[in-house]
Formats: sequence, C-alpha cells, structure tokens
Amino acid sequence: MTLGKRLLLHSVRDPAAAALAKSTADWGCMVTTCSSVDELRGRIEGAEFDMVLVEPSSCLQRLVADNSIEETLKLTLHEVEKRHIQRVLASTSGNKTRAARILGIDTKTLYNKLKSYKSSESIARKRLQAAGATPAN
Repeated sequence: MTLGKRLLLHSVRDPAAAALAKSTADWGCMVTTCSSVDELRGRIEGAEFDMVLVEPSSCLQRLVADNSIEETLKLTLHEVEKRHIQRVLASTSGNKTRAARILGIDTKTLYNKLKSYKSSESIARKRLQAAGATPAN
C-alpha cells in the first residue's frame, strides 16, 4: 500500500519511534519522528503532516490537555502567541527560518518577538529579585 503522504510518528517508549517506523515502512510515506511531546505539538500546529501516529494514547491526552479550558481562556494573547512560537521552534529543532515560514511571518519579525520575550523575562526576573530583597515590615 503506497500512500505517498507525510507521516509523523511519536512513541514515548521509543524516542526514535523505530517500532512504529518499521510497521509503517511499506506505506511509502515520508516519515518524520518526534522525540518529545513539545516537538510533536509544534509539528502538528505547524500543519506539515498528512498523518500522525502516536503511541500510547495517553500521550495524545497530554497533548490535548496542556491546560484546562478555564486556564487557557485566562491566558493573554501575548502568552498564547509566545507558547505557540516556542512550540513551533521546538518542532523545527530551533531552525528560526523554517519556524518563521511555518508561522507565516517574516524571519526578522520572529527574531524581534524572541528578543522581546527575553527582555520581558529579564524584567520579570529583576522584579522578583527586587521583591525578594526588600525587607518586610
């Protein structure tokens, strides 16, 4: 049976997904494997694949249930965007040019967003340190 599609494989038991790849070898697909749930999520969100095989199903449940619906609805748009960009970057193994293409933005825009995330994390870290250093009355 030749499908000629792009296939994404992920197995918690086997990060290289060798067993799944062996069982699908006669399908004629271009096979890619993921080594982590974050990488799997990023690749799925990047919509690069026609089919996805995940073993075991509890991994899919973790993938879908990252946050409860209530927690997700409380996130700011900035935080949702940041998480999505980080997942896509994880799925491309840090390749920013490919990540920008998947996200549909210019590479320079991606670099600017990553730079702003680092600076906002730095500011938050400094605020926490200042709050911890302030003596309590």
